[in-house]
Amino acid sequence: MQSAVHAAVTTNPKAQAGKENVKASALELLQLEEDFMPRLSLYGDAGAQYFDDPTRLSPQDNRRTRFGREIGLAAEVTLFDGYRRANRVYRNSARVDESIFKLLDASETLALNAVEAYIDVVRHTDLLGVADQNIRRHVEISRSVKKLVKVGRLSSSDEFEIDEQLLAARLSRLEVNQALENAKVRYETVIGHKPTANMSVPNVRELPDTLRELLIRSVSNNFRVRLADTRVQQSKYQAGINRSDELPELKLRAGIRHGANLDGLSGNESDAFVGIQLNWDLYAGGRKARSSALSRRTSEALAERAEVVREVQELTSRDWISYGTGIERTVLLGNQRAAARKAADQYQMQFDGGTRSLLDVLDAERTFFNVRFEEVSAKASLAFSQFRLLATQSQLANYFGARPADVPLMPNYEKRARAGRPAAIFNTEIRALE
Repeated sequence: MQSAVHAAVTTNPKAQAGKENVKASALELLQLEEDFMPRLSLYGDAGAQYFDDPTRLSPQDNRRTRFGREIGLAAEVTLFDGYRRANRVYRNSARVDESIFKLLDASETLALNAVEAYIDVVRHTDLLGVADQNIRRHVEISRSVKKLVKVGRLSSSDEFEIDEQLLAARLSRLEVNQALENAKVRYETVIGHKPTANMSVPNVRELPDTLRELLIRSVSNNFRVRLADTRVQQSKYQAGINRSDELPELKLRAGIRHGANLDGLSGNESDAFVGIQLNWDLYAGGRKARSSALSRRTSEALAERAEVVREVQELTSRDWISYGTGIERTVLLGNQRAAARKAADQYQMQFDGGTRSLLDVLDAERTFFNVRFEEVSAKASLAFSQFRLLATQSQLANYFGARPADVPLMPNYEKRARAGRPAAIFNTEIRALE
């Protein structure tokens, strides 16, 4: 099962698309590095110039066409921008976390689908074995009945009855075999290869002992909740980006220039400059409405997170109930199967002794088959419910070894960006997928 889950999580096209989305989000974050680096520009121009300005130009320069040219180098670096750059880094870091949690949540879904497909193949294989044993049992009864008909102890109608029952058993096997083939097709679709031989379902270790403990783990670990957290944070940082419009922007600018015949003046000239540039929009319409709208967006994200928490809690509670009910059902069906087998054996002995009819024996065998058939399905459902409990905690893929090493990047980018300088996040490399 481990290899099946790992194949589903790492090779499924949906997982591959999610990984590409994560890498794209990370590269979009890395693009913000330019906001923290100095900007260096080389500029120049050349062309014919004609000026008629006697108040500024001498008679030798006025009303003359000259070939003017210049080249210069300018540099600037932002000193303060109202925390716009920092909030953009925090917002995009939260976006990277969002894409990673989307991928991890999709991996949990793929892992659960793989487990379901795997268990379904095992279940139908076991059911086919039950159907085969049922046929063998009816073949034994048929041989016994035919002998008794020959010696006159039973009528020919009893022979017809067992033949009809044997055909029904074979039809049942045919239906089970069809369902098994369908389960194999589903397995190949989800996992990417055909089922192997000797498949078995492992027991899940270290499940929570109480529903309360499970709920705490699910809410704190579930990727859907953590995904909703990133959207709340993105909304808050977007509000910070917009608030930066109300604060001043300071830039340190410097440059040098050299030219000839500029602005109508003959000769060469060179100059250099260094200084602080201030830009501050003291008033702009619509700021209050925009701020209110962003506040509403944050409230919306918080409400959506609360809704996700409730959905996770509901799903967790339902899975816990299903798990507990599955345990009780499996125990009861096991006891019922044992009782049905004893009853069928007792009826067979009484039939051999002439105190039971063939219909009684066939009814007992039918009851045993139905109970055993249901028990196999109940055991499969119980096993699947255990894995669903892991999935509600977003621990299913990790349980089978499909750890975040299969994810291009680790989450918590926003936390790392907040812990130090915003620009420090750009030192992160995108690791190759393994």
